[in-house]
Amino acid sequence: MVEERYYTVDIIVHDRENAYSKVNELLHQYADIIKLRVGYPVPDENIAIVFLIVKTNNDTMGAFTGKLGNIKGVKVKSVAVN
Repeated sequence: MVEERYYTVDIIVHDRENAYSKVNELLHQYADIIKLRVGYPVPDENIAIVFLIVKTNNDTMGAFTGKLGNIKGVKVKSVAVN
């Protein structure tokens, strides 16, 4: 059995108008691993900040953050909790 653990994920969307819908679509695809989602849109500056807590294995986490990072205008950082 593959070990699962918790991660925090910080997502900064620098081009909210063009990238936010792609980010939301990806978050929907991975909804089963997301335990907490907090979003802070800043329309005046065309950015959004999303904080997640997820529980998954290393491979799924890498695939998820890799796909997020490949979206133009998006920066992502994850940290393993335990």
